[in-house]
Amino acid sequence: MVRCCRSALALGALLSALVSVRALSDGPVIVTGATGRTGSLVYTQLKSKNLPVRALVRNVTKAREYLGCTKCDESEGIFVGDVTEPDSLVAPMKGAGSLIIASSAVPICAQYPDCHFPTGGDPVAVDWIGAKATLAAFAHATAGTGLGQVVLISTMGTTSPEDSKDPFGHIGFYKLNFEAELMASGLPFTIVKPCGLLDTPPLTTELVVGHDDDLTVNPPTISRADVARVCIAALQQPKVSAGLRFDLCSKAGTPTSDPDLAKVLQAAKYPWEVNAGEIVV
Repeated sequence: MVRCCRSALALGALLSALVSVRALSDGPVIVTGATGRTGSLVYTQLKSKNLPVRALVRNVTKAREYLGCTKCDESEGIFVGDVTEPDSLVAPMKGAGSLIIASSAVPICAQYPDCHFPTGGDPVAVDWIGAKATLAAFAHATAGTGLGQVVLISTMGTTSPEDSKDPFGHIGFYKLNFEAELMASGLPFTIVKPCGLLDTPPLTTELVVGHDDDLTVNPPTISRADVARVCIAALQQPKVSAGLRFDLCSKAGTPTSDPDLAKVLQAAKYPWEVNAGEIVV
């Protein structure tokens, strides 16, 4: 019985790895929130690696500015849609290989705590209902194909209950709920939970990982570009990344290079998982 269970676990890990490897080679990576400050970096980094990628955007003008497209239409992998409009998610998902969810509600703050969200752009609509619609569209599009890895950019800070008057619309609550939704979906997943995001260059700090908000770095910040690098590495290192959910931050130290990202993912495993993955450099 033990031997049988071990064989089943090994087969499961192998299948997860094959799913992710095929996702990068057999179908484009779909990036939602692709004109956002983090999503645009995910998109441009994928393009720089000559990996097939599609961007889901709401605004063509913004796509031209941030993504460097010319026609900015489907011929260039730019799809106009909205995560809050399920019908608009069908076309970009056709033939998809993998999905990076970088969409997020973004508060508009005149002066903290005087914050609000644009109509239809609050955390309930984007980080919960919209995220579920995105996952469903992707799952339907990849059903039976052997593809389907999902990388979610969530957030740290979800272990502390938000105040009833939270000016950010309880965004952590809705992101946490969608994490659970993704984990129960049956699709291979990686959940990246970054600390405070900065618009700074990548490759200038040492990346660190943890769980359950236990990281104690000061200041608790990380470059958005480094978050993008880790998300892409998760697709490139499927044996290590499948099933991971971890906090991600940075500190002063030796900058974490691209080849070292596999070690970052490995470090995100719990102690009992350490021998379950394999690093491919």
